[in-house]
Amino acid sequence: MKVQLFIVFSLMGLAVNLQAQLCAVCSQQVGVDVYLVEDKVTNEQKRVCDQCILLSTSCYLCGLPVRNNMTRLGDGRSLCARDAKEVVLSEDEARQNCADARIELDRLFSRFTTFPNTNASVAMVDRTQMDQLVRTPGFDRQCPSVYGYIRSRVVAGGHWKHPISILSGLPKYRLMAVCAHELAHAWVRENVPATRDMDRDAEEGLCELIAYRLMEQFNQQVEMNVIKNNLYTRGQFALFLEADNTYGFYTVMQWMKWGTDSELREEEPDRIRKIDEKKAPAPRPANDVAPLVVGPTPVPDTLTLIGISGTGSRRLALINDRAFGANESGKVRVGKTNVVIHCLEIRDGSVMIEVDGSHEKQELSLKVK
Repeated sequence: MKVQLFIVFSLMGLAVNLQAQLCAVCSQQVGVDVYLVEDKVTNEQKRVCDQCILLSTSCYLCGLPVRNNMTRLGDGRSLCARDAKEVVLSEDEARQNCADARIELDRLFSRFTTFPNTNASVAMVDRTQMDQLVRTPGFDRQCPSVYGYIRSRVVAGGHWKHPISILSGLPKYRLMAVCAHELAHAWVRENVPATRDMDRDAEEGLCELIAYRLMEQFNQQVEMNVIKNNLYTRGQFALFLEADNTYGFYTVMQWMKWGTDSELREEEPDRIRKIDEKKAPAPRPANDVAPLVVGPTPVPDTLTLIGISGTGSRRLALINDRAFGANESGKVRVGKTNVVIHCLEIRDGSVMIEVDGSHEKQELSLKVK
């Protein structure tokens, strides 16, 4: 019996060893010359044979060479068979993913702030269009991400508009993370004083923190690792993450608005608590709940159902500027005032609510486009 078990385990070990010696691209045995190529999706080192390493086509997501069963997008990008299964190619689905990200952001940060909603539009663009956008003068002063682009501007009446462009053909949660990142830029434009002297890397660090927290909420470890391993914030994201864990998001927001430093400092992390008290509003009492910080984002003049996302118990309804689950209550902005509503039920295309002080139920329906 022991001999049989030894043989079985030996064969299993041999199979695992042989599997490790296969080329990650063609699945054939590698020869004497073996090349290690990083899989940018899993952050693993993959073995590639001396033939596949010479291939001229690579997957734009994982970076590995592609030999068979590739998917080629209209703008020339190629996807390996594995990654092609994960990307969002339907524009309607992509827009819904962005709407879901926006609703979940408002839910996640509802104790602290809201993100631009009705004045932020999202468009999906291909690689050619994205390349043209990043060559636009002033791009280097906005967001250097290769996946997303935002060009915030003030329009007639002094209101902000935030056109956001996101690269098509991204995996679902990468798409949602990019949307969160760009909405964080929109939040900065509306909430951080124009006179604030802030390093661009610090702003990017805050935007990556927002995207990271969203991915954490969805338990997307791969996307969390992508953000952690991205070096373009030059260490600012790691410092923002540490500050959020140590001092809380309210402190991070206060520093963004009123901080005296242009960036976070690794050697003095406590300086995130140093703000310009002459410009900052008076601190709230220690036992007070963190207030809802509202930027100058316009909202509907009536209670309006903006969108519905999720399924089952995770279903959410975005009403004006706030996301609600079933049986949740909260304050929403209506024009220039606020009302407290109770979300009683979330249906397929509508929600049942009750305004505080009124004992009448109302049904809000999604607008038919």
